[in-house]
Amino acid sequence: MYTRKNYRPLIFAIVLMILAALACNAPGEQDSPPPAITISLPTSTAQQAQEATFTPAPGEPVPTSTSVPDISGPGGCTLNAAYVADVTVPDDTQYEPGATFTKVWRVRNSGTCAWEQGTRLTFLAGDPLGGPTGVDIPQEIDPEANVDVSVDFVAPSTPGTYRSTWQLQDSDGTRFGSQVYVQIIVPDPATETPTPTEEADPPDLIISELKIDTDDPRQGDPINIIATFQNLGGQVAENFHWSWRVCITDGCEYITSSGYYTLQAGEEIDALMEYTFEGWANYTTEAVVDADHEVDESDETNNTRQLIIPVQAGLPDLVIYDITFDPDPPVQGENTEVRVSIRNQGSKPVDGFDVEWWGGVNFDEPSCEWSVTGTMEQGDTTHMACTFAYTSWYGTITSQAIVDVADEVDESDETNNTLDKETPVNQQ
Repeated sequence: MYTRKNYRPLIFAIVLMILAALACNAPGEQDSPPPAITISLPTSTAQQAQEATFTPAPGEPVPTSTSVPDISGPGGCTLNAAYVADVTVPDDTQYEPGATFTKVWRVRNSGTCAWEQGTRLTFLAGDPLGGPTGVDIPQEIDPEANVDVSVDFVAPSTPGTYRSTWQLQDSDGTRFGSQVYVQIIVPDPATETPTPTEEADPPDLIISELKIDTDDPRQGDPINIIATFQNLGGQVAENFHWSWRVCITDGCEYITSSGYYTLQAGEEIDALMEYTFEGWANYTTEAVVDADHEVDESDETNNTRQLIIPVQAGLPDLVIYDITFDPDPPVQGENTEVRVSIRNQGSKPVDGFDVEWWGGVNFDEPSCEWSVTGTMEQGDTTHMACTFAYTSWYGTITSQAIVDVADEVDESDETNNTLDKETPVNQQ
């Protein structure tokens, strides 16, 4: 007889151990989260992000500058200025009546002359807006350098759209460079808007007048074309340009204004465009308002106006722009070198003229005389020198230089041939 062994308990224990092991490896909650994964962008992607540029929204006006002709400066260099940016007060900024504000323009010296002390930004046209007649450029500005120029204004008391146009001028009063402007809106007082019963008529822009700012337009002399715009419609005309061309024949292209304009219903404004005629003739010119058809008007056929401009041949213009002494001031009984500086600021050359310098405006005769021969081109300068000794001493005496003494040269301006200079004469 044998005894049978019972292996069931052993088998059962083994099965329990296997199940426990499987339970330890089954999915479930973890004591801590798995480590985070960091993804690095390639270098080229970062570079692309740094190279992103700003793009204006569709329809947003982008300031532009219309090139203007150079003006001859001292020594044969040229005076010019280019608009760069509105630093403050964008176009059509709204101000309450009587509010004060400061407009800052950024302009660039686009000529080859440095802007010397005495250069000013001066009021040209439009509404002065309670501002000064001009402001000084704070320091000498080298060619290609930018400068910010600020002017303080006061908003008018009457609602409307107001524009004030300004331009640079040198110490001699010669205007040059691009015109800049500030345009603001004084809004109507807030009123309850009635329920509209009928929509007003669309805007209708016309040029009610076209003229120039001189009675004697000359070849080579800058002039301003002045166009008067009027909105005959019942709704506002917003953000439009205007253009002008020097002739109406095929191939004669329009010059388009750099800024945008806005006219309320029934409103009228003047706009300026500078131009220099290179030739002389009777020119039939033409202006068009809403040149790019930006405004949906009730009448699209009345946007143009013509003007005949009789341009005469250019003329020279002789001026004396300086008188200097060496030594300065002169000394009684001692020789002094007197230097008289002359410039032809006209648009044509001049052949020969006389110059005089008087040691005192009350002297019986000129102290020095010169006869200038040869051709002096437009924009050129020349200097006359002589030696003179004052026989007396003076606390101050007024000397005088005269160019084209006998008025033999036909000039564009016959009123600027004389320059006075006061100087003391020291006692020996």
